[in-house]
Amino acid sequence: MRNEAIDEAIAVRADFQGGMVTPVAFKRRGREHRVRSVNARWVDRAGKHPRFYFSVTDENGDVYQLQLQAGDLLWWLDSVTLEA
Repeated sequence: MRNEAIDEAIAVRADFQGGMVTPVAFKRRGREHRVRSVNARWVDRAGKHPRFYFSVTDENGDVYQLQLQAGDLLWWLDSVTLEA
């Protein structure tokens, strides 16, 4: 496995239900990644607006760390751990 820091803005499709957000797919460099599972979620409340973090596995088995910045509703891809 190989871990890479990314730190780039991405487009995310997410479900907002019951006061909880769940990413279902995201697009990076023109390619859509469907979220197979959400492995973990946590919130960083330091600062003016909270940041919501998600560890997700896509359909290829790669693990991505996504971040939703609540202040401006921007999604970021923080890192990826590639399966192959």
